[in-house]
Amino acid sequence: MQIEGSLKVTNTYRNILKIALPISIAILIPQLNFLTNTLFLGFYKPSLSFFSTEDLLAASGVAGIYYLTMVMADYGLVSGILMLMSRKAGENDKRGMAQLFFNGIVLSLVMSLVMIVVSLLIAPVLFRAVIHEKAIAEAAVSFIRIRIWGLPFIVLCQLANSLFMSTSQSKYIIIGSGAQTVVNILFDYLLIFGIWIFPEMGIEGTALASVISEVVYMLVSFAIIQYSKTFIDFVIQSFKNVDIALMKHMLIKSSPLILQYFLSIGAWEVFFIYVEHLGKSESALSQIFRSVFGLVGVAAWALASTCNSMVSNLIGQQALDDVIPLIKKIVSISFLSAFVVGLPLLMFPRFFLHLLTSDMHLVEMGITSLRIVVLATWMLSISTIVFNAVVGTGHTRTNMVFELISIVLYLMYTTIVIETLHMPLPYAWLSEFVYWLTLFSLSMVFFYSGKWKKIQR
Repeated sequence: MQIEGSLKVTNTYRNILKIALPISIAILIPQLNFLTNTLFLGFYKPSLSFFSTEDLLAASGVAGIYYLTMVMADYGLVSGILMLMSRKAGENDKRGMAQLFFNGIVLSLVMSLVMIVVSLLIAPVLFRAVIHEKAIAEAAVSFIRIRIWGLPFIVLCQLANSLFMSTSQSKYIIIGSGAQTVVNILFDYLLIFGIWIFPEMGIEGTALASVISEVVYMLVSFAIIQYSKTFIDFVIQSFKNVDIALMKHMLIKSSPLILQYFLSIGAWEVFFIYVEHLGKSESALSQIFRSVFGLVGVAAWALASTCNSMVSNLIGQQALDDVIPLIKKIVSISFLSAFVVGLPLLMFPRFFLHLLTSDMHLVEMGITSLRIVVLATWMLSISTIVFNAVVGTGHTRTNMVFELISIVLYLMYTTIVIETLHMPLPYAWLSEFVYWLTLFSLSMVFFYSGKWKKIQR
C-alpha cells in the first residue's frame, strides 16, 4: 500500500495490483477497440472503392504499425518523464513532480508536431516505395493522412497517465480510456459502414474515429487533473514556469528511450512490410495476430509500466534491497496473467480466428501461426517486466544498447527467413522469440551484475 501522507510505495503484492489493475483495464479497453476495428474491417465489403477486405486489413496493419512507431517514440519521452516523476514521488517532492509534468507537456507537444509534419511528407512516399500491392499502398496512405493527427492528443493522454501512475492514482486511467472506447466503437461503426447521416468512409473512417476518441480521452484526463482534489498541488503550477534547462534534462534522459521505442516498433514495421511481400492473406492474418499480442499482453504491458514506476520509486526511497524481490513478484503476476488469457487461444485457435474474419481460407491458414504468437506473448510477459525494471533504475543508455542488440538480431532473422527465403508465415512469427529472448537475457545479466545499483539521476 502507499505510505500514509506520502507518495512512497511499498513492495507488496497488494500495492503492485493496486497500481497495475487499473492500468490493465485501461490498456485492455484500447485493445478491445483495436479488435473492434479489425472485426468491422474484416466484415466490411467496400461498395464504392477498388479496395478489397484483405487490402483494408493489410493496409490498416502496415499503416497502423507506422502510427504506433510514432506513438512509441513519444512514449519513450513519456517513459523517461515517468521515471523522473516516480523518483520525485519516492522523495515525496510534489513541486518537483509538477515541474516535470508541465514542462513535459510543452516538450511532448513540440515533438508530436514535428513528427506530424515529417510523417505527412515521408509516409506516403515510404508506403508507395516498399508495399508491392498498389491498392494496399494507397489504402495505407489514405489511413495515415488522417490517423497521424491523433498524435499530440495521445501523447498528452500518456503524460496524464504517467502522472496518475507516479502518484499511485492509476484508477483514474480507467475513466479516460472508458470514454475513449465508447466514442471509438460508436464512430467506427458509423464512419466505416456509413450509418445514418454519416458517409461510408471505410478505412478512413477507422482513422477518423480513432482521432476523435483520442481527443475525448485527452479532454477527460486533463479534466480529472484540473478538477480532482488529488492533484491540487499540480494544478496550481502554470505554463509561465516553463524551464528550458529542465526540458533539456528530460530530453537527454529520455532520448535513449525515444530511440529505443522508435527502433523497436520500427523493426515491427519492417516485419509487416516483409510479410506483405509474402501475400495479401499473410498480411491480413498478421493484422489479426497483432490484436492477439495486444489482448494477451494487456497485463504484461500494464505491469511493465508499474515495474518502471515502482522500481524508480523504491530507488528514490533508497530501498535498494526491495528492488529484486519486487521484480520477481511482478514477473510471476505477469506470466500467470498471460498464461490464463492465452491458453484458450492456444487450444481453440480456429474458434478465435472465425470470430474476426468470415474468410475460412484465412482461418485455416492462421491456426499454426496463432499458436506461435500466443507462446511468444508468454515470453513477452517475462521479458518486458525485466526490461522495464532496467528503465526504472534510470540506466536509459543501457536500455538503448540492449534494444539495439535485440533489434539487430531480430532484423537479421526476419530478413533471412521472410525476405530472402520466403518461408511460410509461422516461421516469420518465430522472430518474436529471437527478440524477446535476447532482451530478457541481456536484462538478467545486467541485474545479476549489480551495475543497476549505481544510481542514475
